[in-house]
Amino acid sequence: MMEMKEIYCNEKYKVLAVTLNVGEKMPLHEATSDAFLICRKGKGRITFKDRIVDLSVGETLLIKAHEKHQMEILEDFCSCITLENDGKIKFA
Repeated sequence: MMEMKEIYCNEKYKVLAVTLNVGEKMPLHEATSDAFLICRKGKGRITFKDRIVDLSVGETLLIKAHEKHQMEILEDFCSCITLENDGKIKFA
């Protein structure tokens, strides 16, 4: 089951730890600020309107604010996502 928790926050940015299991999907969503994702474990596939990006351990991805996307987990997955301090993830 998806787990998302804030692990750090200051006046400029915050870091979320996101964990999902193989076979899970994160539904269509967007962030209200740019989001910088670091894959710490596993593999995932992010589908955007115009492209598909596969991520595995050690890879990073910058997702622009309000860019809708969804994610499919190919191997148990853990990532850190950095957002602006007031940034939010909004599910469709």
